Amino acid sequence: MKKIFKIFLLILLGISLSIGIGVYMFYRSIHVPTSNEKNDVTNISTTEKENKDENKKVQIRNILIVGSDENNLSDTLFVANYDPNNKRINILSIPRDTYYPRPGFNSPDEKKINATFSEEGIKGSKKAVENLLGIKIDNYIILDYEGFKKIIDTIGGVEIDVPFNMKYDDNRASPPLHIDLKKGRQVLNGEKAIQFVRYRHGYIDGDLGRIKAQHQFLEAVFKKMSQPAILPKLPSLAITVSKYLRTDLTASEITEYAYQFIKDKPTAINTLTLPGEGGYEGEVSYFFVDNSKVLDVVKEFLGESASFNFDPQNEHIKVEVLNGAGIPGLATRYAELLKKQGFDVVKIGNVAGVNFSSSHVYARTEEEKAKKVAETLSIPSVEKDISSDAKVDVTVILGKDKQ
Repeated sequence: MKKIFKIFLLILLGISLSIGIGVYMFYRSIHVPTSNEKNDVTNISTTEKENKDENKKVQIRNILIVGSDENNLSDTLFVANYDPNNKRINILSIPRDTYYPRPGFNSPDEKKINATFSEEGIKGSKKAVENLLGIKIDNYIILDYEGFKKIIDTIGGVEIDVPFNMKYDDNRASPPLHIDLKKGRQVLNGEKAIQFVRYRHGYIDGDLGRIKAQHQFLEAVFKKMSQPAILPKLPSLAITVSKYLRTDLTASEITEYAYQFIKDKPTAINTLTLPGEGGYEGEVSYFFVDNSKVLDVVKEFLGESASFNFDPQNEHIKVEVLNGAGIPGLATRYAELLKKQGFDVVKIGNVAGVNFSSSHVYARTEEEKAKKVAETLSIPSVEKDISSDAKVDVTVILGKDKQ
């Protein structure tokens, strides 16, 4: 249930709350001053102000959207924003198995980014995504499986052409997962829709096939939402969304988005995925981020509003990154992460003859500079190794805890 939430949630949110706007606008249209009211000048200035407000565009916000399963685990994680200047919705998907080690969380499953939600809540997920992408997360939206199913049922299901018979059973899951869909064009209710978007085992190209199927589902949702027949269902949809969706967006912020969506009728969707590839550490599979490509993807996601969440002074901090775990590519991976945060990485190398179980950050000039690096890499402490002739400000030795 990954990319199915993309934009879908934002549009559902906007459409549902636009009902309130509609009621307000209707009330305003009938509640006009009578001819004997003595406030003609006030009315003119108010109209001018309203025209200015109508031309005012919403601020671009990076919204973290989390789809959680029955066990409060994040099964879907992506960032969305809406750019009113080009009427485009931008989506950046983050695979749930993305490798993201944290101090104090050492089990294999705890090194996946989706574990931040179950163990640290939405604050943990926001922090992880901000560190991973180098951007500021302004708000969040959370929707669980049950809410997703209810929303699909409320809009009357979604028509999908199932490409082949989909059959899968996992009795070990909690609750057990059973998928049983027949090939062919059909209207999927909430239960069947969840099965369609969760299915992953029958595609020749694995996750890429599932992503294509989820895009197919998303397009079908847009088609359904654009039909006039959806209008009578909007009140029920608003109730369903308000019941199952959790967010820190205020009512006024949601209303602003709803009004902007109604006015703009956005159709362009820019869908991106965090760059990287799947791999194994031991017997556990992870998605390893290609940090050399992250910056370009994030720039495309942010567009003209590109603003990274790091101190510009970071470029004056010289860092050397050393691989102390003997794991190929480890130093390069974390060096790219530091570069993305604006640090000046001047050396990448290996520690010969010694394997470190834990990672270390050494202050070679100023401790405050080292603390910035340590915080970026989620390394809990800084050690002093001050030297007057040091060629770098900070030395990082990566241990097996960062594998």
